[in-house]
Amino acid sequence: MQVLIGNLPLETTVEDVRSLLTDEIGLNEFGDISLADGGKDSVIAMVLLHTQSPAAADVLTEKVSNFFWKGRNLTASHTHMFTEE
Repeated sequence: MQVLIGNLPLETTVEDVRSLLTDEIGLNEFGDISLADGGKDSVIAMVLLHTQSPAAADVLTEKVSNFFWKGRNLTASHTHMFTEE
């Protein structure tokens, strides 16, 4: 399962997202982080979670949604796409 975090500033790095999740959100266990163009002036991060629990993903999504970070209100959603079998 993955969480997509949107409205990140263009200069955001994978290490920035890692720090956001661990230091500010309190999530310590997660997998790879990928960044993609979010259109206009933003970046999207895809974070692989070490769980297949929709409830756990919902909790994280709620914590990140509207979280004010680097001058922006972040967006978040989760997906079951791209799971490793």
